[in-house]
Parts: sequence; C-alpha cells; structure tokens
Amino acid sequence: MRYRLGWLGMSLLLIMACGDQGRRRLVAEAPLISQPLTDDTGRQLQLDEPPARIVSLAPSITEMVFAIGAEDKLVARSQACSYPPEVKAYPEVTTFPQLDLEQLQATEADLVLTTDEIFTPEDLAHLERTGLQIYLQSYRGLPDVYRGIRDLGKLLDREAAANALADSLARLEARITDSTRGQVHYRTMVLVSNDPLKVVGGGSYINELIEKAGGLNIYAEKEEAYPVTTVEEILSLQPEYIIIPSKQTGIYADLLVQYPPLYNTPADVAKQVHVMDPDLLYRPGPRMLRGLLELTHILHSPLTPDRFLDAP
Repeated sequence: MRYRLGWLGMSLLLIMACGDQGRRRLVAEAPLISQPLTDDTGRQLQLDEPPARIVSLAPSITEMVFAIGAEDKLVARSQACSYPPEVKAYPEVTTFPQLDLEQLQATEADLVLTTDEIFTPEDLAHLERTGLQIYLQSYRGLPDVYRGIRDLGKLLDREAAANALADSLARLEARITDSTRGQVHYRTMVLVSNDPLKVVGGGSYINELIEKAGGLNIYAEKEEAYPVTTVEEILSLQPEYIIIPSKQTGIYADLLVQYPPLYNTPADVAKQVHVMDPDLLYRPGPRMLRGLLELTHILHSPLTPDRFLDAP
C-alpha cells in the first residue's frame, strides 16, 4: 500500500506553517484532502478521509481486522467469515453462489476489503458496479501476510497494533524455521480435494508452510498452486505424510473407498495420514502461524506448539 502523503503527515505540515489562531481556523475549515491509494494488484483508489465503515469479503482479512483491534469499523462481512466467533453478530453480505450487490450497497461502506484469490478480474468488474471503493490484498507467502497486516494497520488507524502483531508472527516463524532446519524433511502431500484429486503445488503459499515445517512437498515442482494429480502419480511419488485440510468426518476413509490403491502409500502403512482444520492453512491471516505450528508438530512430533509459544 502506497500513499503519496499520509493524512497525518499532511496535517502536520499544514499546522506547522500557521500560528495558534491559524491552526485553530485550519482545523475547523480545512477541506478533506483526497488520498491516492494503490492496492496489492496495482489498482488506484481515492479516499477522501480514513475509512470509518468497512466491509470484509475475505475471511483472512476479517481475522486481521479483529486481530489489530479495528472491528469497530466493520459494518458487514461475507458469509464465509466465521472467525473470531463474535464476527457472527455482524451483518452478512451474500457472496456465494453469487454476490448480492444490493446487500453490499446497503452497507454504505467507505471501503470494501477482499483478496485477488477470492475475486477474479471478472468478479471484480461485477463488484465495481456497486460504485464502492474496493481494496484488494494479494498473498504469495508469509511475508505478504505480514505486509497485509501492516497495510491494514495504516489504512484503519491501527498501525502500532498491526506492526506489533506482524513482528510477533515473524519472530514465531523464525523460531519454527530454525528448529526444523536440521530435521529430516519427510516427503509430504497436502490433499486439497478428492474429486478431482487436487494437491498443493509449488505455486501455493501452503508450499512455503510445508517447507518451513520441515517437510518436502512432493508436488513442489508443479508450478500451479493446486494441480490435479492421479492415484498412479501419488503412488510413484511415495508420500511419507499425507495432510488433509478438512472439517469432514471420515474423509480419509471415504478417500480409500474411492481410491483403494492409496492403501499402499508409505503414509498409510506408517499411519501418518493427518486431518487438519482447513482454516489454519487456507486463510492467509494471523492464524496461519497456528497452522504452521500444527504442521510442524505432525512432521516432527517432539516439536510441540508449546515449545514455541512459551519461548521469550
């Protein structure tokens, strides 16, 4: 996020140029100064003042908003936004199967926050019909998540809290990475869907989590974020750990019914098939570090989450 001159900086320059009476008159009579703003996709926005009414159409951004203490500015959220639990008290904007433009316009939001993973350029064109200001974030790895938190802090006047949160998450990441650097890196597969069979590839930010947790993503050489695979390819790549992000009970048993040869993977033989809360991997927000902690513990059982959370 880039400003030509921030609200605070412009105010200070103007006030310093006036005497006491001039300062008081300036504060009372000065017009709003429009602020050019560039989001993560390079789109230009124009804000007349810091946003007081925001709508989040991305669960990860909603979690960031609450984590930095800016929930007082939130006036609505998408139906997918489910954390923290208190977010359910906020009005909902329907985004699936189709965005409800009337609901969104009725929020009278100063700014709508979402991500380029949720809204394609075609979706964005539909969204822009509301006439509302749209700000997109984009994430390709953990550094982008930290930057996204800091950018929201600047945008929503919660800069100190946002910087403190981003710094603490980065320190936790560094402790985890240091602890797994000398460990055996087990051949790991993260299954995204079973029909078709999709896995985490090298183009996904989850690939970075696998590496930092001390794993070796067997599909890291695939450029796509979530490539389609086959049973035969899985068997040839010999995963030692299979991670399934899902809230569905019995999902692995269902998978074996659908694809019986998967009984022959090293992961199945060694009973190293694990189901994780998908929100901890698929939502690039503050809780992604919890996902990294869980993934690290799965791949290296002595490295428990408490070991890192209790560190100074």
